[in-house]
Amino acid sequence: MSTGCSHSDPRKNRLGPFTFNPYEVAVSGPDAGTAKALIWFLKAGPLADFELAHVIPPAEAPAFSDGLNQRTNGSDHLGQRLLVYPTSEDENLPPRPLLDADAVLVEGSAYPDVPKLVPVGDGDPGKHENVLAYVGHPDACPVLPPHAPYLTLEQQDLIGETVLNHFFDKANATPLKGLILAGGQSSRMQRDKAALDFHGKSQIDHVKDLLSPHCDEVFVSIRPDQSDDPVRTTLPQIQDSFLDFGPIGGVLSALKSDAHAAWLVVACDLPFIDPETLDVLVEARNPFRLATAFTSTRDGFPEPLCTFYEPKAVMRMMEFLALGYHCPRKVLINSRTHLLEPPNELALSNVNRPEEYKAALEALRAD
Repeated sequence: MSTGCSHSDPRKNRLGPFTFNPYEVAVSGPDAGTAKALIWFLKAGPLADFELAHVIPPAEAPAFSDGLNQRTNGSDHLGQRLLVYPTSEDENLPPRPLLDADAVLVEGSAYPDVPKLVPVGDGDPGKHENVLAYVGHPDACPVLPPHAPYLTLEQQDLIGETVLNHFFDKANATPLKGLILAGGQSSRMQRDKAALDFHGKSQIDHVKDLLSPHCDEVFVSIRPDQSDDPVRTTLPQIQDSFLDFGPIGGVLSALKSDAHAAWLVVACDLPFIDPETLDVLVEARNPFRLATAFTSTRDGFPEPLCTFYEPKAVMRMMEFLALGYHCPRKVLINSRTHLLEPPNELALSNVNRPEEYKAALEALRAD
């Protein structure tokens, strides 16, 4: 299919590989009435199980005194959120992604990089980029590009499948990368935690062996001064570019190194982490959420250091850093995170002190 795709739009890549959300579809074209009907059909039918956001055209945005992008609360009859973007005062600002939405439906043609359904009538529909399908009334006679997919409004199942397949194909095509957090000072342990031997090899090598079956590549997160450390040279390295922020700096450095990948992040100081725990995490991963994580058996809050972080997590973490929050757990608590019960209560227990190392070693040997 020829869509005349170009990248001349000045908004391109202001937010990385997407405009509002990794899972976004626009409905725009010469038939505005059909576009609105398609939006409501998708929200009420094929995408009813998604937490959706709906971006409406600027001309339909109510006037807001502060001139900022606005999200209304349950303003449509399905109780789904609307993003009003942009208002007249901020139309030159980059779009703010709806990070907590599973997917975003964009009404209108302001964003050429967003994949789209194009409602058409008779004649030439005009030039459109990134077209998933043209949609028209059964008796319409549009003049379409060669081999362009065309669906009629009566083919509702196929319209729904087109959008869902686009979302799931995008999710399945997301590279999966592993990250071992090993950039800490190990000050309480008084020796390098990454080099501790619980399983006949360094903890870095042990975690690498657990991550490798699930990931296209596995990296180790380090401080710049650790680049020549023998324990850390067995894997490709990602040096922290956010120094002195703790684990969130390592996670953010990985996310920014590949904005298209989902990252399975595991700290190096989890001696009880086991294949079953990672199998559960990988199998239950929800790519439409910001992250997939286990809840702590101690306090019920998300555990951020054995977690799948999706591509859109980088922006939420940057927002938190800008506000002075350096705790990845706070990011997960205040985001739409898919939470799981850990299959092994000990799996997420870390060791920080010599006495904890000794106790963990004895427990593992007893098994």
